[in-house]
Amino acid sequence: MAGVWWGEWSLEAGMDSRMSRRGFLGRAGLMMAAGALPGARLSGAPSPPPNIVFILIDDLGWRDVGCYGSRFYETPNIDRLARLGMRFTDGYAACTVCSPTRAGIMTGKYPARLHLTDWIAGHVRPRAKLRVPDWTKLMRPEETTLAEALKPRGYATGFIGKWHLGPDEETWPLQQGFDLNIGGYHRGSPPSYFAPYRIPTMEEGPEGEYLTDRHAADAVAFLAAHRDDPFLLYLSMYAVHTPLQARKELVAKYEAKIAAAPDQAQGSPVYAAMVESMDRCVGRVLDALDAFGLTERTVICFTGDNGGLIGNPRRPVTSNAPLRAGKGSAYEGGVREPFLVVWPGVTVPGSTCSEPVISVDFYPTILEIAGAGGDPAHNRAVDGVSLVPLLRGAGSLERDALFWHYPHYHPGGATPYGAVRAGDFKLIEFFEDDRIELYNLREDIGETRDLAAEMPERAAALRERLHAWRAAVGAQMPSPNPDYNPDDPDGQTGAAAPRKQTTHPEFAIVREATAARSELGWEVSATKEGTVLRPLAEPLTGRVVCEVRMQTRLRREEGWQNGFLAFSDSGRDAELLLAGLYIGRPAAAVFEGLSTARTGESVQALDVDRDAVHSIRVVLDLPGGSVELHAGGGVVRHRLPSWLRAVRYIGYHVMQTRTGFSEPVLGPG
Repeated sequence: MAGVWWGEWSLEAGMDSRMSRRGFLGRAGLMMAAGALPGARLSGAPSPPPNIVFILIDDLGWRDVGCYGSRFYETPNIDRLARLGMRFTDGYAACTVCSPTRAGIMTGKYPARLHLTDWIAGHVRPRAKLRVPDWTKLMRPEETTLAEALKPRGYATGFIGKWHLGPDEETWPLQQGFDLNIGGYHRGSPPSYFAPYRIPTMEEGPEGEYLTDRHAADAVAFLAAHRDDPFLLYLSMYAVHTPLQARKELVAKYEAKIAAAPDQAQGSPVYAAMVESMDRCVGRVLDALDAFGLTERTVICFTGDNGGLIGNPRRPVTSNAPLRAGKGSAYEGGVREPFLVVWPGVTVPGSTCSEPVISVDFYPTILEIAGAGGDPAHNRAVDGVSLVPLLRGAGSLERDALFWHYPHYHPGGATPYGAVRAGDFKLIEFFEDDRIELYNLREDIGETRDLAAEMPERAAALRERLHAWRAAVGAQMPSPNPDYNPDDPDGQTGAAAPRKQTTHPEFAIVREATAARSELGWEVSATKEGTVLRPLAEPLTGRVVCEVRMQTRLRREEGWQNGFLAFSDSGRDAELLLAGLYIGRPAAAVFEGLSTARTGESVQALDVDRDAVHSIRVVLDLPGGSVELHAGGGVVRHRLPSWLRAVRYIGYHVMQTRTGFSEPVLGPG
């Protein structure tokens, strides 16, 4: 049985301590009528509602912080939160990608009920076995958000960071109950972590300012301005999402740690530096609460929106071990999250709870803590359960199952699936072939032993529960795809399916692209991610300069507006060095491998004319192990990957666009 532990002591809950999905509403209403809040003593004067600080980290893995087991990343401030409050060992995101989880936190509803089931705007696999449903690519304005539910209690509401829940201003934070929005708009990742940020909903910082530091400064300013009001500060950091960019001194610190102990499962110095900057931001918020005398009347919640990003398995961004897989997967690595709540005077410092909980639970929990009734019609469809009984020390909730629904494809490995966790058992149903897998998470947290064949009755019962839940929430299902082509790489299952190879008289390697003569020289087109490569008569092994002109006139809404020079020794997708321009972003970039699995990206934000002909100059120093990209008035420097000892192929690379290139001109460096 799940329980709450303080040291070695355990408290089991009786039936009178259990709470139903909708029970929080009646309790909150009674508290409001009595002039008191949960956790407050009844007295002659009403108690003011507590402040709420909600901290949401993007792409944070379960093992990415010290209090959840990392011995490489340094997170003393998040560990401090765990010492101050309750740490949930079995906390989950509502989805394996970001936007659905974010909507679930804001509304208390499962993504399946909202029909918002993928990151906005999602991946397209036109030749896949299943066609994804016509899902909703925004959080509908008619939903009652957490901010809107707290406003009647007199809360000032501030949003800082990533929103990613709608395409235009009518769906952004200021129209969803927030008084302040700094940084929230339609995009899911920042154009740059260093100023100039080019985020339309925040003032530019001084050149070189780091975005996560800026989040901290804006959060402290909000706390200072509202220290006398009840407030909701929703701090939704862009960190630690790609692009991988961090402060140089922190990167150097972790490079030294890796050099001293090279066998690190979590071994990306840039990602580690981003984690530390994120933790420092948390620390500045905690220090400000102390300085303003707000700590004892402020509830703090901390979690992530999906599992840690693995990326290229050969050089992973992070490791979620012992969990299986990561972001974009049906397995625990895709959905299990750090999950912390600090409620002064209620949560026992340093306590731990093993009850399975999920992001949609934050909505009813915060409403009950704040004594807010919310909108009755909205609340009738809330799927989350108030965690107040657990925070007070009860052993378990009335609920005994959690559910996931992802009718989509993802490069992280997911094909359309549904899942249910009931007690220690988790069942996954894969929609392409109706296959099921069953795991005992208590005995096998890494999901290495499928028990479906050994426990057919349990598997059948859980599958029946999953189907009943889908019907209850109106989940949208994928359908057979009449354009399915198993011979097309787009139609193949899994993230590692080979890309489609075609032939061309002048290019030895042509994958997912077409190349035709144009005014500049060549026009390269790709509906996904395309590469064309020519072999060199002699491999390049010294210092060399490669120059090319490029231009794309594709309208922004039609594609990504980009173009890259491509260099490779082997010609394999995983061993491509790409250097060029994101014109729609805009930025100069050097990265390794395909965009869906790239690591080691170096980026500089730019201000470029979309319709101009741009010059790209790449200086490769193969003996020195470095590359310089000169493009758009910027310079990007990048360490060459260890596998690039020589250049035997040169060509072009584009993503969902149509770009013209001149013939590359090679010269000595």
